[in-house]
Amino acid sequence: MAAVITLQSSSTTGPTAPSAAAFQQSPASDHHHQLLRPRVQQQSQPQPSHAPQPGSISTPQSPASSIGTLSRVTASGRDAPSCDACVRRKSRCAINEMINKCYSCDFHRQDCTFTLSVTSRPGTADVPSKKRKLDDADAEEVESPKRPISDVPCPESQIGTLTWVPAARQSTTLPPASNKPDSSSRPALNNHHILTPAFWFQSTQHIGLTTELEPALLEFLPLDQNNEGCVASSRVRKFGDDGTFMRVVNTRSHADSPQTATLDAIESLVAPYGSTLVEKFFEHVHPSFPILMEDSFRQSYRARTGLTPLLLSAVYVLALKFVDVGPASQSVRRPDAGRLESTALKLLTESLPYASMSTVQAGLLLMQRSNLATAALNAQLVTAGFELGLHQDCSSWRMETWEKGLRKRLAWALYMQDKWSALVHGRPSHIVSSNWMVQDLVEQDFTDAFSGTSAHDDAPVGHGPLSFCHMVALTTILSDILDRFYTLQAIEEFRTAGNNRTRMILERAKPAQIRLKEWFGRLPTQLKMDSGGDIFETVNEDNSRNGALHLSYFATEITLHRCIVRSLSQDTADAYLSHICRSAAKTRLISAMDFVNRLRPMHLRSFWPAAARTNFALIGSFGVLLRVTAPTKEESEFYRLRLCEYRWTLSVSKKDAEFLEFALESLDSATNLDHYVPEKPGIDELMTSAAKPTINASRSGANAQLEDSMVELEQTGESGRGGTSSVISGLASPATSISDDSVQDASIPPL
Repeated sequence: MAAVITLQSSSTTGPTAPSAAAFQQSPASDHHHQLLRPRVQQQSQPQPSHAPQPGSISTPQSPASSIGTLSRVTASGRDAPSCDACVRRKSRCAINEMINKCYSCDFHRQDCTFTLSVTSRPGTADVPSKKRKLDDADAEEVESPKRPISDVPCPESQIGTLTWVPAARQSTTLPPASNKPDSSSRPALNNHHILTPAFWFQSTQHIGLTTELEPALLEFLPLDQNNEGCVASSRVRKFGDDGTFMRVVNTRSHADSPQTATLDAIESLVAPYGSTLVEKFFEHVHPSFPILMEDSFRQSYRARTGLTPLLLSAVYVLALKFVDVGPASQSVRRPDAGRLESTALKLLTESLPYASMSTVQAGLLLMQRSNLATAALNAQLVTAGFELGLHQDCSSWRMETWEKGLRKRLAWALYMQDKWSALVHGRPSHIVSSNWMVQDLVEQDFTDAFSGTSAHDDAPVGHGPLSFCHMVALTTILSDILDRFYTLQAIEEFRTAGNNRTRMILERAKPAQIRLKEWFGRLPTQLKMDSGGDIFETVNEDNSRNGALHLSYFATEITLHRCIVRSLSQDTADAYLSHICRSAAKTRLISAMDFVNRLRPMHLRSFWPAAARTNFALIGSFGVLLRVTAPTKEESEFYRLRLCEYRWTLSVSKKDAEFLEFALESLDSATNLDHYVPEKPGIDELMTSAAKPTINASRSGANAQLEDSMVELEQTGESGRGGTSSVISGLASPATSISDDSVQDASIPPL
């Protein structure tokens, strides 16, 4: 049993429960079609007593999904007069249909009466509400009681307490018979969730099992209709029957928040490109990294309410590279990128002590900037995720389906960031499998990630979830490799193995190789670099984003083979086994260099995560490793020429991808150390010494079995890739790749 304390400035609109069963098809096994975004489905619930008009029941079957359906509910609005307290405060009054209180009275924990309003405004409830377009709404209109309450409520995760839709979209449903309030009766907004200012103070604190607060006592805590109860000066909320999620209400006012900058201040840094930056973000970044809810963000941006300066600045920071501020715009002030980044980082630092979902979203976005993706910031974000309970399984929690999907997308994005940060910085990972219970992503988890007004269910929306899910699957393989080969415990085990070190490493490597082969086998056509093998095939918006996924694959393979190559020596492997291992590594290097050589400007100008610059550098580092460990002068010269070709490719490509400068500098630094490497013997000299009968005259039975297993593994891996790793991306460089006629001999390439 575990619990979480959530700090926020207002109470929630009611407890939630799953509104539909999750799709049972995992993205890992779905490679025959794109992930589909089910359309919004409306169910019905009874009108509260103060809502005079009954709604109709409507449960249309979604034609957009062939796997499952996602049921949604809409709550009727209330066109009633303001309550007494709101009349006195001269504030907008909107009723929480769940508890028959307005949000303001529920927030202040006071009775909600209508004596004054009924006396002064008889018949107001019979006046029909006005319909307004959301695009024309300002902050005051979004909070107007003249609009019905929305389709899906905004909980502490995306965080709105009040949203609206036109009355024409309302419907009602019958709630299940239960003593506990159901999530379906909470306010909702036709698939749009608006962030409100209260979000700034909504943070969570996970109550572990070893703290001074005994979780068993919380099981006996008296709860109100919102599943909330008092603990000392705080309020906690129970999210599951096993007591896994609790919250504490913090009533600090929004005026007391420690914001460094306001929305207007952030907007002024990029004016007049603000709206353009938002469009560019959802066009280029969001499809590959869907950790926001597009409709919610767009509405909050237009209304200027429920959106934190931190999240807005993070979106602007990532989108700046996609906005062309060229000679035609010389008369317009250029965005202040440096000041925007520093402001965003300062806002993030201030927000981390009481982090919310918005904090993690903004932090993850900022971490996609390679110059901001530090190991320290990664550790802080992971800690914030633990505070929010993102590492827990929320599938049985009382919350809306869309909120569960948001939490899972954020959790896996945080997982990927942590694992790739561990690789990039050479640091231990903060997330371990024994404390990670997040379920696999399924189609339903992306239902609210993208705009509901999109006319197409495929590109780029359908492509985005596929890419994200396969990247998650690849990252789990990387995590396994890091755990098996790069932890201090693993390194010590290899050291103590002595001459059996290579044997131990190869035995551990085989499962990882099989997983990588299976991962590639599940790649759908739209995630490959090209689908027909034609090198002149047109690059579109979708497959231009595939570069980062394939680069990550090569980086994962290289990470595995670096450990194998480092272990090779005359004491740990005979010449035959060493040759097989080095041949396999050579094939990977050539394929990776081929991949980079065939990247086109559209690939390079797309969105690349922060780890990409190091992944490009790892290809060069792997080539350097093979060169310095080459047994002959001829083999060393082969790798020197390949590294020169790779450097030329990077220098030509960096005009479309400035982050490649890092890979160039890394390669140059390694080259400058080359003169310290002892000179290698020539192949003739080596063959002469190898002809002596005293060296490895025979193989033991155990060694023969291991070597044969390695050969079998390599043949299996190559057959799965079409001969060489370069076929993965449809690339075949005549300068470096093995020809089709020699595919069967790929494991023994010439030196």
